[in-house]
Amino acid sequence: MHLPKNHLKQKSLFLSCVFGVALFLVAVSLLPQNIVSVWAKSSSQKASSYAGLDPVYSIDEKYITYVERKEDGSEGYLYRKKNKISDKSRGKAINSFKSSSPVYSPDGKYILYVNLERSHKLYRKNADDDSDGEDINAAKSSDPTYSPDGRYVVYSNLDEDGKLYRKDMNEDDNDDGEQITDVNSQNPVYSPDGKYIYYLNVNDSKIYRRDAEDDDEDEDGDALRDIKAYSFTISPSGTYVVYSSVDKKGLLYYRKTSGSGKGKAVNKYTSNEPSYAPKGGRVIFSNADKKMTLFSTKIK
Repeated sequence: MHLPKNHLKQKSLFLSCVFGVALFLVAVSLLPQNIVSVWAKSSSQKASSYAGLDPVYSIDEKYITYVERKEDGSEGYLYRKKNKISDKSRGKAINSFKSSSPVYSPDGKYILYVNLERSHKLYRKNADDDSDGEDINAAKSSDPTYSPDGRYVVYSNLDEDGKLYRKDMNEDDNDDGEQITDVNSQNPVYSPDGKYIYYLNVNDSKIYRRDAEDDDEDEDGDALRDIKAYSFTISPSGTYVVYSSVDKKGLLYYRKTSGSGKGKAVNKYTSNEPSYAPKGGRVIFSNADKKMTLFSTKIK
């Protein structure tokens, strides 16, 4: 039995397509892993059409709070918008001072931030209104973070060459707290269990981990192997670190905090100030390749 010519053409075309797909799959399987991972960088989504700095999720993940980035590149007011991919709005201003480094208290009631118009002091405001709040220290400060139980705030004391200071929030005063590192430090982050403090050593761009209960100011801790970063965040489980890689042009990478190597790339953009969602699953960041608009990306 002979097939009609048009059927023969269709069969030939079908076999060619099958053969082509097979060759493509084989070729992909032979590519180096780092090349395949580049093709996997498709999980980033725009979270706002407006430029922002220092973005963080609210504790219940209903909102994104960030610092307005003005047209001249400087910091503006604190803004809050709904955490919905469909909502690309700027949101609304929730204070009246130029600010930086907002962070939520563990109970979600307060936002701590650096007031750039009031000598870079730390201010604490109610999370659910547009009040400015009140100062809680006297030092010129940056990068505050809360301990998981809300008792302590750790920050970089710029009056003391960026050394980390720890302030007891149970003490109702404007004391600056006590020095806990002896190096210029940025981006302190507590481990979720409260046992460790991670921070960025400005001198070598490495992420260090020190014992949170150690009061020795010369106890800088140990550096995470094989990582050089200019900003980072720790997962809610404490298992992973996500960082903006100095060696990889600011791309976001992630790996286990106890691991080695640079880890895996998770996006294709130069990324600033990544921050994990409190429940995990996503990281939000300022996209330097897209005029500092806010993006989020799926992640472990």
